[in-house]
Amino acid sequence: MATFIALAALVLIFIYFILKAKQKRKLFNEAVSMEVNYLFQDRPGQYSGDYRTKSGVFVFRTESKDEALKNLVIKAVKPSHPALLVNLEQIVVVPFEKKKEGNSDVSVRFKLLKKKGELSTLEGKGIRVSGVLNFGKTKPKTFSTVLKIGELYQSKDPLDQTT
Repeated sequence: MATFIALAALVLIFIYFILKAKQKRKLFNEAVSMEVNYLFQDRPGQYSGDYRTKSGVFVFRTESKDEALKNLVIKAVKPSHPALLVNLEQIVVVPFEKKKEGNSDVSVRFKLLKKKGELSTLEGKGIRVSGVLNFGKTKPKTFSTVLKIGELYQSKDPLDQTT
């Protein structure tokens, strides 16, 4: 009987955490639209000075769907592929309050670990992003979501494109 109660309690706790995760993902999807693109460095060692290390950036293109959303704070970025390493040295803030039109792009650097495999493209790989959504008059809400990495990053500014 005690085994059954303990097992039932574990199942209920497991269900609670699944529902909580779905709720956080739903809150994020209702408040923000986010795409993740990537860009490899042009030359090895370009950013780090280590010519054996290949690295690049993830570019998060975000747009607010909720007028009450002041900003989004990214606290952790975890790619699903073991060859990718992201070390956030500080949080990343995406402001929405003053930017009423368009989207906001922020970038996060990553390293490609050769020991874990070689990658030529990151399209379709998963990336977990977690942080906080800050609304105007309500308390901050935490979020955690998994996104698919899109294509290579290209600026969508018409001035940057050649004809």
